Amino acid sequence: MFSVSLAVAQNKQDSVVRELSLKEVEIHTIKKSKQPKTAFYQSSMLASTEDILARIEGVNLVRRGAIGMEPTLRGFSAGQINVVIDGMRIFGACTDKMDPVTIYTEPVNLKSIDLSFGGDGIGMGATIGGTLNLKLADASISTDGGLIGSLATGYYSAAAATQNVLAMNYSEEKWAVRLSGVYRKGGDYTDGRNNTVAFSGYGKMNTSISGKYLISKNSTIKADLLWDDGWNIGFPALPMDVGYAKARIASVTYERKNQMSFFKELEVKAYANSIRHAMDDTQRPATAMHMDMPGQSHTLGAFAQLKLQRIGIHTIKLKSDFYYNRVRADMTMYPQGAAPMFMLTWPKNHQVVAGLFVEDEMYISDQSRLALKLRVEAAHARVTDEMGQDQFSVMGYDVGRPVNRILKNANIGYTRFLGSKFSVYFNAGFNERFPTTSERYGFYLFNQMDNHDYVGNPLLKNEQAWNAEFNLLYTTKDLSWKLSAFGSHVAHYIIGKTQSDLSVMTIGASAVRSYVNIPSARLFGAESSFNYQLFNRHLTVNNTWKWLRGKDYQNIPLPLIAPLKIMTSVRFRHQALFFQAENEVSTSQTQINVDFGESVSPAYTLFHFRSGYGFVMKKYTVEFSAGIENLLDKAYADHLDWGKVLRPGRNIYGLLTLKF
Repeated sequence: MFSVSLAVAQNKQDSVVRELSLKEVEIHTIKKSKQPKTAFYQSSMLASTEDILARIEGVNLVRRGAIGMEPTLRGFSAGQINVVIDGMRIFGACTDKMDPVTIYTEPVNLKSIDLSFGGDGIGMGATIGGTLNLKLADASISTDGGLIGSLATGYYSAAAATQNVLAMNYSEEKWAVRLSGVYRKGGDYTDGRNNTVAFSGYGKMNTSISGKYLISKNSTIKADLLWDDGWNIGFPALPMDVGYAKARIASVTYERKNQMSFFKELEVKAYANSIRHAMDDTQRPATAMHMDMPGQSHTLGAFAQLKLQRIGIHTIKLKSDFYYNRVRADMTMYPQGAAPMFMLTWPKNHQVVAGLFVEDEMYISDQSRLALKLRVEAAHARVTDEMGQDQFSVMGYDVGRPVNRILKNANIGYTRFLGSKFSVYFNAGFNERFPTTSERYGFYLFNQMDNHDYVGNPLLKNEQAWNAEFNLLYTTKDLSWKLSAFGSHVAHYIIGKTQSDLSVMTIGASAVRSYVNIPSARLFGAESSFNYQLFNRHLTVNNTWKWLRGKDYQNIPLPLIAPLKIMTSVRFRHQALFFQAENEVSTSQTQINVDFGESVSPAYTLFHFRSGYGFVMKKYTVEFSAGIENLLDKAYADHLDWGKVLRPGRNIYGLLTLKF
């Protein structure tokens, strides 16, 4: 009896540690029912990955179009963070960031979204800002066998958008196959002033297949194939749209778990992905000069990670990983009455990265945990295209010479359980990251936000960050509350600066900027997450808020820093019926970077309403949900929305789901 109680207490403490150091949002599809916390993030089965991310504390989205929004983690973005799918490194093929990794997944093919900030995320690669891991749903092997699944169809009024979802799982005794698919089609949406936002429509189809085979009681092998196709995706905040975006992602994974073995857990994964993308301006009226801008990115990689049986107070995790990435992008301009002009915007280049990660979690006592994470990463990069080498030689750079860097990352975390309800978690570390392809080798990339052309700088230093974070967690049977405070000091911060000796390439551009290292920048902020269930869990109150500030070494605000945001949700559920009211508040942002093209963003308040009902009909479950987003038809734009393009006005949606 004593050992059982101890195990239960141990599991509870381990789950608290996980909630303190890692934000995990489970995604529920097919037969699974939503838990109150999860339901707050995933408002319906047709919610997109971006819809879920926008609700998570610590995450904001840079919006340039109705889809394809770029995630930021506590003010860090792009190469400052890792965005991976099931641990796989994937790099976009668009020089204008129209294809963030998150656009290639849908909630129906995800098991969870895992977030770790700062140095807590170095298990997936060197990073100064953290890691966003989109974990794919596995095929489920069941002794009962057979087929289960769900079908859903929905309509959204603001963009006259239709969305259809399919998810199925077939299982035998030793193997299973899972198939999922999503088709989304939206027109130009209507904003809060009843105006149609031109070039905001899109078409998208996403399909995934996952197979799993049970080799033995403790080991499995699985294969995943994910492909995503987008076409005619509008970006109203940019001068061009997306003609097509294609992703092909494949992996094979071996897993073994044996609680009695010295090698407690083993996972080995090999993967490959290919991204092809093309910007298009043929639908834009009065284009000064037509341009074609295709790009491609190809990645091969593998990793092996091992968790050892506990040795004394130590639990060791080891991981070795490797990836090879090759990218290329070009631009063909068609001036009237003259021959076409060709230019490489990303000269063909590759990078090879190999890393070693070690984590030692030390159980100092029943009330204390100490975790040490170390990562060493070797990076090699080189431009292999002769034309690209010639382009940069004009500016005095020899990019044909390889660049080799060693990246060092270390993080330490301490957890203390203060009785049965309170817990604290503190972590601090030193982290480095390698400059991105655009920062090193981008050639005359136009930035619509500040109206400047950008060129890369092959001599950039690594960004280096000292990160620290403090978390306080209070939890009971029906209530959980987490409060976080964090800060980062970044040395060699990378930002664009005007180069007066360079001439613009883009018609109408103000000047040319090159990426440079400034001495330092700092980011700091606080977040809170509150969830309370009452009246025998029929009523759930959920509240999150996030606040952030960013300054450079001259005390000038950093660009793309979101203001204080607060979201409150009240959900009533009785059996298969639920009603949910939401309030979303964003304060004004006066801490702006004028040089980047920012202006003061006004505050806004939104109200949303959601409802749903389900019933069982023989072997089928039928669910209907409906809601109204932006109930008061508010005309608003978020501070991170480029060009202050207004977001959708009142949006009425309905969703019908059949589960079998």
